[in-house]
Amino acid sequence: MNSDKFFKWVWNLNGIILLVGVLIATALISVQLVTTVFNDNDVEPPALNLADDKNEEEKWRLGYPRRVGETDFYYIELESEKLTVEADTERGLGQVVENFSGSSYYKHRPTRSKNVMFINGKTNYANWLFDTTDQLITDISPLYLSEFDSQSKAAGIAYHVIKNDTNNDGLLSNEDKSTFALSKIDGSGYSEVLTGFDRILEHAVNEQGNLFMLFIDNAEVFSMLVDLTTFKVIDKRQLPKVGGL
Repeated sequence: MNSDKFFKWVWNLNGIILLVGVLIATALISVQLVTTVFNDNDVEPPALNLADDKNEEEKWRLGYPRRVGETDFYYIELESEKLTVEADTERGLGQVVENFSGSSYYKHRPTRSKNVMFINGKTNYANWLFDTTDQLITDISPLYLSEFDSQSKAAGIAYHVIKNDTNNDGLLSNEDKSTFALSKIDGSGYSEVLTGFDRILEHAVNEQGNLFMLFIDNAEVFSMLVDLTTFKVIDKRQLPKVGGL
């Protein structure tokens, strides 16, 4: 009787071991199949030859083409896939870093775009906003005469651009102060309107077709009006303090 119980126990144990083995094998095969399927579908976009790369290390990709209101113009952001980007020392960006060979280079953090291309869908003419990829464009926003209608007439395009390592951490990032600039809807007439500010609270086109801005600079709050034809400041003033004369 004891012998029968022993063999029955061994048989049950073998069955459990076999079941566990089958489950493990099934799980491994399932993982392999899922990995294979996703790898086949997740095709890495090809690197684009859209900017100079002396060391052939930069990988570029284009963002989604966006139409500027009811016009023939589209803008496409140029983005970098590289985590760190070396720049020429004479351009003065970032902080000098010594590498193992003893030579120096400048580095900065990637952003959503390093440049932006404008294309005319009617004439097929294309042009870049900047001549280089040294700056970081953290925001691009077309300015419309109607704030709540992106299909209304476009009055220009606004940019937040970081060009300098203002906090001296060796990186260009959102921690650095940026420059607020404007251009026409085709990217021409690029003009820097405001530099070294802390934060822009609001900017919108008013009924007169001018740009109203509200921003903070060194803990002071300012309002400003900009002519969107000439990109010149019409009026700038500090907001009054409570109880001030």
